[in-house]
Amino acid sequence: MAHRAPIAIRLMRDWIYLDRAGPGGVAGWIAPRDPLHDRCIRIVAGSVDVEAPLRMDRDLIEGRSFFRFECALPLPNRNLVTLYYGTRARSFFTLHRSDAVAPLRVPAPTQTRARLRAGPLAPGGRSLVVLAPINWSFRRQRSQNLTVALRQHYSRVFFLGPANLELFGESIDIEGVRLPMLGTTRQCNFAERQLSEEEAAAIAAKLKAEAGGDCDVLVQFPAWAPIAAQMSQARIIYDCIDLHGALGHVSNSLDAAEAALVARADVCIATSGPLIEHVRRLGARRTLLAPNAAPTAQMQVRPKRRRNIVIYVGAIETWFDLTLLDALARACPDLRFEVIGQLEIASPKLLPANVNLRGEKPHHIALREMRRARVGIIPFKRDALVEAVNPVKAYEYLAAGLPVVMTPMGGAELADAPGISTATTSADFIAAVRRALDIAPGERLALVRWSEANTWQARAAAIVAALEPR
Repeated sequence: MAHRAPIAIRLMRDWIYLDRAGPGGVAGWIAPRDPLHDRCIRIVAGSVDVEAPLRMDRDLIEGRSFFRFECALPLPNRNLVTLYYGTRARSFFTLHRSDAVAPLRVPAPTQTRARLRAGPLAPGGRSLVVLAPINWSFRRQRSQNLTVALRQHYSRVFFLGPANLELFGESIDIEGVRLPMLGTTRQCNFAERQLSEEEAAAIAAKLKAEAGGDCDVLVQFPAWAPIAAQMSQARIIYDCIDLHGALGHVSNSLDAAEAALVARADVCIATSGPLIEHVRRLGARRTLLAPNAAPTAQMQVRPKRRRNIVIYVGAIETWFDLTLLDALARACPDLRFEVIGQLEIASPKLLPANVNLRGEKPHHIALREMRRARVGIIPFKRDALVEAVNPVKAYEYLAAGLPVVMTPMGGAELADAPGISTATTSADFIAAVRRALDIAPGERLALVRWSEANTWQARAAAIVAALEPR
């Protein structure tokens, strides 16, 4: 593992175990001596002040109730963290490595605290507010990449994920993007509940004060619809990135919210052909196909050597086909299969020894590992959700000079991309991986050249152009 050892302490007969304290945030377990009347824990570190729910575990420790807590804290190295629960307070000075594993999905930036503090905003100009389904330092995805690319078109850019509604404190600037800490909503989980009218009004009021009246709002998840409805003077862009009704972990019904968002939007963009048709069926007036894109020149086409590695980078969720991975690994014992991403599902059986589940890694490490591999794979199941997906990892693989083997998904967005193979059966998938292993250096260069014409900057320019009156 790439992180420091967990910290377990016992103070005044309270039992506390920190399994994460650093770039992934703060998380752990607590078994307090006295009963807790309020099932929450307050975590204070630097300028950030947040309350997180305490979730009771089935087990007991020393006869006492055992609680789990997790909290996303975007903090630099060397922090004094104080936990408040019941009538007690406990403080820890935490140190961590910059490449630590980040299972909480909000790893901290590596800048010093002084550089993280938000400076004064430049006056004038148009602002952009991005309302994302994920937090800023979740695995690097469309939300962060597109936000950074849109920076050049706006004088000020603000990014909010669910954690920004829970966190209290000063705003933070990262990569020229401002992350406000609004502190308006306790226990924000868009997968389980809607925002109340009071919460939406409070969030919108703070956003208007931060961003000013002359702004655009990019919404990437339907649960933000009540906020968009309150931004009466803003231009609304709905970025449809998934078939949300098919997300297995979302119990909150999003159909009405998405329909309202589409009706309010000045332009609806989508990552794939099936999703464009979806928003059109909902009544979208103006649409734009804006697929995912490749990172800019940070990939080396010809590393000193490529290892005998097949790689997957991304979530291992219900849509990931572990059975297909198992068959592939058993059919190719001479290859090593590197899987980078948090495992969110149970493996149906013991995977072969040549499969290495490496867990979550910072994005720059994932990109580095792509450059060392020979083939990138996307082994997804066939369902309604996957059929609408335009996988961002395919663009990252190509930018790394990796041929891609994937199950069918999305529309025709990758039809002109070189090095893409689709396979519907495990036998076809295995054969496609074998063929992709030995492409020539010139063919790898063609993959990178294609990705250079499909960048986030190009997507951002198209989105801004779509907003202009016709």
